[in-house]
Amino acid sequence: MTTAKKIEQVELLKDLISRAEIAIAMTYQGTTVSEQVDLRNQLRQADAEVRVVKNTLFKRAAVDAGREEFAELVDGPTALVFGYNDPVAPAKALQNYITDTDNEFVHIKQAVVSGQLVDSNYVNDLATVPPKEELVARIAGGLVGKVRELMLLLDATTRDFSGLIEARAAQLEVESDES
Repeated sequence: MTTAKKIEQVELLKDLISRAEIAIAMTYQGTTVSEQVDLRNQLRQADAEVRVVKNTLFKRAAVDAGREEFAELVDGPTALVFGYNDPVAPAKALQNYITDTDNEFVHIKQAVVSGQLVDSNYVNDLATVPPKEELVARIAGGLVGKVRELMLLLDATTRDFSGLIEARAAQLEVESDES
């Protein structure tokens, strides 16, 4: 590879690293081209992409991007899955691919999630987290329920207080009539 090509490759990797919310290192040796295409398509649907990288160029790009933790991902032949928005979707897509295809060659090594280097178990756990939209819906539903509960409590308190005032007024009327 010529020096100009290497510089261009480092710049591309630097861009990927700087935008990545998650980067998952995985093994891929032994997979067929059609399996790789299937994996790429599934990851593309999760707003992620796969790159096979040269270790030295990737390490250089990680340092240049100021995100040295990414350099720890490459050790031997490695493919990287980059996710840019939601870290859960790429992890889930990769885990689903591994499970559904029962591919013995694709294994998660480790990952960088939100700037932290994590192991494969963390990525597997991350894949079980519900999607962001579902979590937001759950939180919103919980908040709406609590607001409704507060509204009902305030309404009951106001109703009870008004009942007390009416009872006291009636009591004062009876006392004033007796005097």
